[in-house]
Amino acid sequence: MKKLILTLTVLMAVCSLSAQKPNQLPVPDLPIDERTNLVTYQDVVKQEGTPQVLYARAKAWVKKFYKNTAEVIKKDDAEKCTLEMRSSVRIFSKQKDGTLMPKNIVYYQFKLECRDNRYRYTITNFNEKAAAAAPIENWFKTDSPYWSPSQYEFLTQIDGQIKELIQSLEEGMMPEEVFEDEW
Repeated sequence: MKKLILTLTVLMAVCSLSAQKPNQLPVPDLPIDERTNLVTYQDVVKQEGTPQVLYARAKAWVKKFYKNTAEVIKKDDAEKCTLEMRSSVRIFSKQKDGTLMPKNIVYYQFKLECRDNRYRYTITNFNEKAAAAAPIENWFKTDSPYWSPSQYEFLTQIDGQIKELIQSLEEGMMPEEVFEDEW
C-alpha cells in the first residue's frame, strides 16, 4: 500500500512538472506590433463628432477613469486633439493556497488621437517596474533562464485589464443621451 501511495505521489509530481513545460502551456494571445515587436493595442474607432468634441469626451473619460490625471497625462495638445499618457496596471502572483498577492506594477504608454468622426487609441511600451527597463515582451521568451510559467499568467492579467480599459474608453467616447423632460 505504501509503495502504491509513493508511486502515485511521484507520478503526480512528474505530471505536474511536465505540465509546466513552456511548449505545453497556451501562449497568451496579446497583440504584437509587426514593426516594433512590442505588445500594442491599437484601433481606430468610428464615432460621430468633430475632433474637438471627441477630444473633450476623451478628456472627460480620462478624468473619470484615472484617479490622478495630473500624473497620468504627460502631453495634452488641444490644438491637435491628442492626449499622451503613462499609467500602470498591477499584476498578482498566485499563492499555493490560491490567494492573490500583489507582485509588481507594469507601466504602459497610452495615446489618444481624435479626428473627424473617429479616434485612435494606442497602448504600448509595457514595462515592469524595475531598476532598469523590463519589457513584458521578454516574458514570451521561454528559452530564457529567467522564464517561469507565472509570466504567462502575468501577461494574461495585463491583457484582461487593458481590455477592460478599452471597453471603458469606448463607452466613455459615446455621446451622452440627452433626456428631454416633456411633461
